[in-house]
Amino acid sequence: CRILILPPCAFRPLPQTQEQCRGLSTKRCAIIRPPRDGGIRYRGLTQEQIRSVQILPVDYEIEYICRGNRVIVGPKVRKCLPNGTWTDMSQHSRCCSCARECGRPVENGRVAAKPPGPPVEGTTLHYSCHAGFMLEGRNMTHCTKLGKWDAPKPTCLYDRNYTGKFFSSFLHMSTNFQGFS
Repeated sequence: CRILILPPCAFRPLPQTQEQCRGLSTKRCAIIRPPRDGGIRYRGLTQEQIRSVQILPVDYEIEYICRGNRVIVGPKVRKCLPNGTWTDMSQHSRCCSCARECGRPVENGRVAAKPPGPPVEGTTLHYSCHAGFMLEGRNMTHCTKLGKWDAPKPTCLYDRNYTGKFFSSFLHMSTNFQGFS
């Protein structure tokens, strides 16, 4: 097993003097795992260095990337801090395909996400229709571990039996419209 430890100045812009390099912190950050269905983009490293690196210098930034049509939900970039930890580690980063259909809007209706924010595993979407329309399909769906919604998006269909004020006045106006013969 080979361990490659890169010096703190390995990724800094050139030219760089040895005196400048010696003055920097010697703390470094251990490699962290990418999100499930994702990877990490290491800036400035060759493929050989990526395969063998175990420790990265302070101020080095990594970027999470996702496979396929998935997108990052949570921090996309993390930076090695002088204390040897990465930024935002209290916030999980995930690759989720549910976010691709963020909110899944419904024509003639509305959708509310619980909890609010980008859809991730466990997010529930609640659907409802505007006055004069009926919901066809389930009124809620959940984002699963596989990053898919567990039910198809419903539709809001015109309700012919609706007698509410908004639609009756709209229909009355449209039937009395004189623009067409």
